[in-house]
Parts: sequence; structure tokens; C-alpha cells
Amino acid sequence: MMGYRILLAAVLSLPLTGVFAHGDEPHGEAPALSTNTHSLPSGEAHSPDFELVAQLQGDHLTVYLDNYSDNQPVLGATVEVESDSFKATLPAVAPGTYQVSASALNHPGEHSLLFTIVAGEQSDLLDTVLRVSAAETAPTAASNRLWWWGAAALLLAVAALLFKGRRRLGLAKQGVAPL
Repeated sequence: MMGYRILLAAVLSLPLTGVFAHGDEPHGEAPALSTNTHSLPSGEAHSPDFELVAQLQGDHLTVYLDNYSDNQPVLGATVEVESDSFKATLPAVAPGTYQVSASALNHPGEHSLLFTIVAGEQSDLLDTVLRVSAAETAPTAASNRLWWWGAAALLLAVAALLFKGRRRLGLAKQGVAPL
């Protein structure tokens, strides 16, 4: 009986092992960030009127558009984008945020983008280059965590079945009907 309790405690502590993992890094100054960190492909451009950040998030191109002078989101603008293989008008999805499906851009390479912006009396052309690497178009390794959670749940289920079977066997030997 004691062995099953130890097994159950071990299985229940499996999901927590990643939470408490801690490296040997110093706790003083923050280490310098590597320039090779994984980030979404993005490009930026600005003019005296507008500041634009374009980001490829999977198959969607998201554009964040602000006034250059005060960094306030540009509301109600018409934003169009053109590249060699892609042309679209981006509808607003939030204040200062415009988004469109852009699967034509989700392949490795450099994509020159030309944005046409019309906001009230102001209009501008902004260009930027979106650099997409092969690693950014590949699936992320976040699904590996899901595998560990699944394995922990499976082990927990096996331990519970073993515990219940052992308990049933013990009750049967005592002549008590199991629940």
C-alpha cells in the first residue's frame, strides 16, 4: 500500500518538475540578450506623420499604425499593402491595429512591402522589408510541452487504476463488497 502512495506522489509531482527547474545563471546583472532570439518577422517605417510596424504572425499580416508625433494610434485609416506577390487592404481590428490574411508572405525570403496610408487629410507612402527565415515558418517547439502534460495525465490515470484495483483486491480478500 505504501508503494502506491509513493507512486501516486511521484506521478502528481511530474507536472511541477518543469516549474521549479532553475539554471545556473547569476542573480546579479541581467545577461545580455542574444541577437539570435526567436521573434516574429517584422518591419518598420516612419514619416513625419506616421509610424508603422508590420508583423507577420503565421498567415496574418498585422500592422500597428501610430501618429509619429505623439505615438497615438491612428483610427479609421485606410491601409493598403503591396508587394511583388501580394496586394490587400487591411481592415481595422483594434484601435491603430490593422490585419489581413497574407499567406503569400509566409515563406522564407525578403518581402518588400509598400504601404499606402490615408487618414483624414493626411496620406503617405511607407516602405519596409519583411525578412522571413526558414526557422520562423516552421512549427514552434511549444507543442513539446503539451506532450509532457499528456504523458503526466496518462501516468496519473494508470496510477489511479492500479490504486483502485489494489483496493478492490484488498476489500475482496476481507469479504467486503467494493463500491
